[in-house]
Amino acid sequence: MEHVTEGSWESLPVPLHPRVLDVLQELGFPYMTPVQSATIPLFMKNKDVAAEAVTGSGKTLAFVIPILEILLRREEKLKKSQVGAIIITPTRELAVQIDEVLSHFTKPFPQFSQILWIGGRNPGEDVARFKEHGGNIIVATPGRLEDMFRRKAEGLDLASCVRSLDVLVLDEADRLLDMGFEARY
Repeated sequence: MEHVTEGSWESLPVPLHPRVLDVLQELGFPYMTPVQSATIPLFMKNKDVAAEAVTGSGKTLAFVIPILEILLRREEKLKKSQVGAIIITPTRELAVQIDEVLSHFTKPFPQFSQILWIGGRNPGEDVARFKEHGGNIIVATPGRLEDMFRRKAEGLDLASCVRSLDVLVLDEADRLLDMGFEARY
C-alpha cells in the first residue's frame, strides 16, 4: 500500500476533484484524519475496505469522498435512475446524518442525485421521489431498502437500477449484522 505521509488532502496518491477540495475547505477539514488517510487510497483503487474507528474519527468522509470520486471518474455517466452507490446504515438517525454530509459534497455536482430511504416515511412517496428525481446515491436503512426492492408493481424496478452499482457501503457493519437477516418467502 502506498502510504500517505502527511495529512493533507493533496498528499493522496490520486488527486481529488477541485470541487471536492473546495467543499472540504468550506467545511473546515484542511487535513485528513488517520482513518481517512488509511482508507481513501484503497477505496479509490476499488479495493474492499473495512475500518473500525471511534465516533468523530472521520469515517463518514472516508467513504463519501471516494464514492464521489469513483462516480466522477466513470466512463459512462449515470442516468437519473441509475444507482452508482448505496450506503446502508442501521438507524434512521445515522442515515439522516450521512445524507446531510453527502449533500454538501453532491451540491457542486448537479449531475448526481441522492435519495434518503428510511422507515417512518411513506414508501409510496419515496418511490415517487425516486421516479421524479432519481437517486444515483442511495442512503438507506436495511428494511426500507428491502421494501423498495419489492415495489416493482409501483413502477420502481430497483433491481434494474442497481445494475450500474459501483460502490456498496455497509456503515456500522457490525451493527447491521447483529440485526440479523432472515429469508422471506
